[in-house]
Amino acid sequence: MPKIKQFSIFRQKLALLILEWSVGFRPAGSVWVLLLALRGFSLVEIGLAETVFHAVSLCCELPSGLLADVLGRKRTLTASHVMFVLSTLLMVLSQGMVGVCLSLAVSALGYNLESGTREAITYESMLQAGQGTDYLKFSSLQHGVYRFSSGGAMLLAGAVVLLGWRRAYLLDTGITLIGLVAALTITEPERDVPAITLRTLPAALAGTVREAWTLLRSDGAAVRIMVLNALVGACATLTGFYLQEKVEAAVTVPALLGPALFALGLGGGLAGLLTGRMDRLSYPKAVTFTGGGVLLCAVAARGTCLPVLMASGLLAGLLDDSLELVSDKKLNDRFPSAQRATLISVSSMIFSVFMIPLSPFFGWWFS
Repeated sequence: MPKIKQFSIFRQKLALLILEWSVGFRPAGSVWVLLLALRGFSLVEIGLAETVFHAVSLCCELPSGLLADVLGRKRTLTASHVMFVLSTLLMVLSQGMVGVCLSLAVSALGYNLESGTREAITYESMLQAGQGTDYLKFSSLQHGVYRFSSGGAMLLAGAVVLLGWRRAYLLDTGITLIGLVAALTITEPERDVPAITLRTLPAALAGTVREAWTLLRSDGAAVRIMVLNALVGACATLTGFYLQEKVEAAVTVPALLGPALFALGLGGGLAGLLTGRMDRLSYPKAVTFTGGGVLLCAVAARGTCLPVLMASGLLAGLLDDSLELVSDKKLNDRFPSAQRATLISVSSMIFSVFMIPLSPFFGWWFS
């Protein structure tokens, strides 16, 4: 298989990093729970809206992965960022829960189309450039860019509140447009797959499903990695979401809200520092260590002491993201290229399965 030239892989990496920045640096989207709360929505309503997001995600995750494997990574990534642009515009136009839920549903579809596709195009680009052994290192860099961008967006939380939620989402629209342009500049990695026409598309989709299902049935270790990573990730994600509102209530000086939320997101950005050590542990030990730590953080985050809340958010993000990076590497090493995006989408679908019941539960837990 021919390799991507070095200048091309550099451009590919740059485009992928811009994509991570555009998804992470969304001032309104990064504090969406806080903005909905300030609009008058209760935590239970916010939890139900999050349930809608993950219900759509559950339904669309596998089809989106199939499209990425059959129709190509670049097309799917481009469609993903079109959905992100549309989602922010729908939020600007929203008047109540129906509009909010519609925006979140479109956003979920955008994440579905990106999920699995980004990992697949990154992994295959690295392989074709002869840099396969550096995948975990670059994946950690991508993750760090996303987390620090997200943290930087949270740093603007106070300004977002002053700006107003509609203007803030218009700002997000501009940022998502930058991501769309970056997606259009990406090069499709070469794969040994037949050309797809409308006539052959149904058969290609069915074949991908059969082959992915066969692999999952025969690879119990991969399924266990998916389930355990999804469970830990759901608990850590929801803890981080609801900590936004609790930190906002605990900060007595409004000007400190942005820095506090920025610091809250630093844990995930630092995950790359722990990933190498985590990768050397057996997977059951890594899950026990991270899962136990996230559970303690969720319990501690019910309090009102700001330092404890901050420490809980930092540690939960650090542990969860470290496990996610290690899990991603282990799964990519096991998956064939032809079904890679589909199988990674299955992993994300399992995450949504946990998020649907846990979202309202955590809303109650933190009320």
